[in-house]
Amino acid sequence: MESFNPESPLRQDFQKEYNIILFGETGAGKSTLINYLTNYFKNGTPGNFKIAIPTKHHAATEGLEHHEDNVQDATKSQTRACTEYNFRKQDTIFNFIDTPGLSDTEGPEQDDFNVRQIMGAAEQSGMLTAIILVINGTQARATVTLRNTLCLLRSSIPDVLLQNLVVVLTNCSVTTVNFDLVHLKPWTVPESNVFHMNNCAFSRPVSQWAKNERMKKNLEKDWECSMETIKELTHNLTQLGRKATEAFKQMRINRDRIKSQLHSILWEVKQVQDLQNELDIMKTTQQHISTDIAKYSDYKRTKQVECTEWVRCDYYSTICTKCWKLCNECWAHIKSPKAFFRSRRRSTPIISGIMSFYNATIGGNCQCGHPPYNHFDDNIKSVKKTKTVEEILEDIKNAYDDSVSKNVQIQSKIGSLDADIATLRHALDTKEAEILKCCDELKKLCSQFNFVDELQGVIDVMERDARTLTSTVARVDAENRIRSIKQLVDTLSSAGKSD
Repeated sequence: MESFNPESPLRQDFQKEYNIILFGETGAGKSTLINYLTNYFKNGTPGNFKIAIPTKHHAATEGLEHHEDNVQDATKSQTRACTEYNFRKQDTIFNFIDTPGLSDTEGPEQDDFNVRQIMGAAEQSGMLTAIILVINGTQARATVTLRNTLCLLRSSIPDVLLQNLVVVLTNCSVTTVNFDLVHLKPWTVPESNVFHMNNCAFSRPVSQWAKNERMKKNLEKDWECSMETIKELTHNLTQLGRKATEAFKQMRINRDRIKSQLHSILWEVKQVQDLQNELDIMKTTQQHISTDIAKYSDYKRTKQVECTEWVRCDYYSTICTKCWKLCNECWAHIKSPKAFFRSRRRSTPIISGIMSFYNATIGGNCQCGHPPYNHFDDNIKSVKKTKTVEEILEDIKNAYDDSVSKNVQIQSKIGSLDADIATLRHALDTKEAEILKCCDELKKLCSQFNFVDELQGVIDVMERDARTLTSTVARVDAENRIRSIKQLVDTLSSAGKSD
């Protein structure tokens, strides 16, 4: 916001200073009011206009910078930035802040930008004496653009400043006004704060009325009435108490926080969707692995095999230690003298050496082809039995072990994804709580705040994105969050209507 002072006074030389900001729809006459104020404070007359802001028929005369676009195009808002104009009267300074028009022809985005500019200018002023609503008094009905403007105003002006609300109805007098103040409800503006101005002096070139006595008289009369109205207006402004603009700052902080959290929710819902998709893929993979585990779990086989076992018996037999054959089976009962004298125990190394020498010089080999010293006698015999043995099928066992290993890994990933999704959902819950808190604070600051207008755009985006979610779980979660935000908006809006 830029500040322009026609006479560049040193503010420290003045004891009183009043900050006033102008609000209104495009074409309502805010810049024209600034020009009238310039003429009031600079002693301008119909024959000697003092023009701060150029108009279609009048060039600027005061050498002030301005932010007016093509003044020849009446269909568009002319003021593109907030501009402060400083006027002095004796020991008093009046700072009037001209602002861009609302319900701009360039659409809602431009309106949102303009509202932010206006609220920023109000916040920067530090202290505000009044908010002047400039309304075209010829409008008998609340047109779409006027309704939109009033809606934007109700969402922009904190409750603490409603007592400092002033209405200036332009292009009319108190007897010709068409606008009904009932359109401002639920706001109520006291009659002492409502002013009428037939400020049409700049709407036509001087050549059209300078030589027409009747037009000139009417214009001069309207001019005098307007100057008298401005005198009353400025006096009224000095009677209003100044209010700190901290509420504008808090509204801005809460609005920014709400939008930031909503956009963060949009991004995190997409993250949940991505993680949920990955989790679904993992679970599907795990199902396939579980099928493989069941398929390869039967990797053991059993079979019957015949084997020979040695068992105790009542007869001695001769057994070869080399081939483990019964060379002479059951040749004597264990209690017979023959068994006592002829039985041979398993040889020691010394006896084996002696027997080897004997066998090499005198004896011969057994029928099994091994020498006698490789034999011993014992009361055992061989018995053939059938056993059940277990066999491991290695290829199936390897496939089973591989599937089990994969299952362990994928279960770990599933656990990690579940934890990540839970963390994101907790973060989303926290952001929803933060939005609720900010909305409550905003409601306290501005009871008529339009939450539908503020949040509908983001809600539409959330609903559109939810329709693209392919995970049922993620979609249900997103729809529940959207429903929760909608319910919040409806609750706050209903509370606003009942206030």
